[in-house]
Amino acid sequence: MRRFYIGLSTTFHDPALALVNSDGEVIFAEAAERCLKYKRAYGLAADVRDTVRRIIKEYCDPTSEFMVAKPWSKGSYQTSHLLALMGITNHELIPTRPRRMTTYLLKKHSLFAQCWLQYSGYVLSGGNIVDILQSDFNNKNICFINFDHHLSHAATACFTSPFEQAACMIVDGHGEGGSISYFEYKNGRFRDLHRTKGTASLGALYAVCTELCGFSTEKGEEWKVMGLAPYGKLDDEILQEFRSLVSVDDLSIKFAPIRKIRAWFNRMTPRARSKEDSPLDVADLAYTTQSFYAEIMTQLLNNFHARGISDNLTLGGGCGLNSSYNGQILDRTKFKRLHVPSAPSDDGNALGVALLAYYRDHPDRKPKATLQSPYLGSSISKRSLTNLVRFGRISKIRHFPGTVHQETARLLAEGQLVGWVQGRAEFGPRALGNRSILADPRPPDMKDRINLLVKFREEFRPFAPSILDEFGDEYFENYQVSPYMERTLTFKESAREKVPAIVHVNRTGRLQSVRREWNKLYYELIYSFYKLTGVPMLLNTSFNIMGKPIMHSVEDAVGLFYTTGLDALVIEDYLAVK
Repeated sequence: MRRFYIGLSTTFHDPALALVNSDGEVIFAEAAERCLKYKRAYGLAADVRDTVRRIIKEYCDPTSEFMVAKPWSKGSYQTSHLLALMGITNHELIPTRPRRMTTYLLKKHSLFAQCWLQYSGYVLSGGNIVDILQSDFNNKNICFINFDHHLSHAATACFTSPFEQAACMIVDGHGEGGSISYFEYKNGRFRDLHRTKGTASLGALYAVCTELCGFSTEKGEEWKVMGLAPYGKLDDEILQEFRSLVSVDDLSIKFAPIRKIRAWFNRMTPRARSKEDSPLDVADLAYTTQSFYAEIMTQLLNNFHARGISDNLTLGGGCGLNSSYNGQILDRTKFKRLHVPSAPSDDGNALGVALLAYYRDHPDRKPKATLQSPYLGSSISKRSLTNLVRFGRISKIRHFPGTVHQETARLLAEGQLVGWVQGRAEFGPRALGNRSILADPRPPDMKDRINLLVKFREEFRPFAPSILDEFGDEYFENYQVSPYMERTLTFKESAREKVPAIVHVNRTGRLQSVRREWNKLYYELIYSFYKLTGVPMLLNTSFNIMGKPIMHSVEDAVGLFYTTGLDALVIEDYLAVK
């Protein structure tokens, strides 16, 4: 009997579901926030009923066996551990006894108390999958398996990479017993090398500084710190405060004693930004936070490379989203190649555990050393698109089968703001050309136009360039291929005048390298724009507004089209203009 493997990300935030078939192919992966329309989907189930029912019908034989995999060992589901996980977002860096922590969190943080109640019960059970398979398909051939949390991250990072062997580092807020782990990956197998024990955590420290900057870790706004940092400068006093708090011991980090942590936090609190203050008032704090994070990571990575595991590095965990530092790794360490998956945070663990379960059942097989396509999510409903054309009463909607990219390129070259929806959605937090808002990167005011008219977000936040890979060396210093928009590189000085809308204040850009074999239509769109303008890149940002998930449906796209300053909307081969 065939067996399908369903991976669930079951941390209290960023729930997600992935599906691997009996041949080991990843055939679906999506974060629950997309269909639920709730950013990060705190405390909600990964196995959303409508999603489960749909993927079983669309991708599976409902009479097959199903293995459900989850990214936490069974022993980690104890109250003290989960409350410790939740505690990292509320400035509680100080280790406390579980009972005191339980009391503190349940009294002071009702959101996390609610998450805990859900997390400890139905959310962890995979109950929606069981119920749907039994009630809809009369199938009771279901089994469950659990994997270590950091091993799940490592599987996502390594199984999606182009490497047959690599050194793998996992860095997040907290795992099972620690926040940093190291693995050797070789021919589809993992060897656990080292794990930082205790509560010391770079991810937790960065979260605290995010809150001090006036941003929300609940909403995942650590990237605002990265965007704000280039507007500041190094504050030596803050840097020394960080250095008094954290030290490197080979592959681990250590926090100062509890009394010094309390004193550190008391000294840092007066620097916190109030809601009335401008984010620019804490730019120096953001810059120094990012600088210190890079300093510690560089020490750890160089110590790791000295172990002689590999010149290839895979990086996973929530800190793998720190694209500002990712772009510096090959310059500041001795590693020669880097891979960061499209979903390095906890949502990506759904993919990691599904693949771990598959290769556990097939020990004689090994993964192909090739980049995993990120286009694994839901497609646009053809019925909804047909209904839009039929009933939408949009006077200027036209059908361009086979040429929609050329028409869109022309609008972009004229300065129009375009919502672009094609194929299957990207897995991970970044829009990679299938659920994107696109614009011409040449006008100096384009960034401000989009922030003001479409995204409704802070003016200091930059936008990303999607560049044809073959032109990368022409525009970037020490160009690195970045298929998932996972690293930030420095533009050459000559590029500043050519594409000012996507050159950040420190002359960097979080780029997406585009190749024809990765996304044919998106490549052809950018190439058409290049033929018109001589510029082989577009400004690319996710198709959403601040605080909301990336759009999921035709209805979402149309709603955003008519409630923002977008000029045109492209869905598959249809183009609508206002």
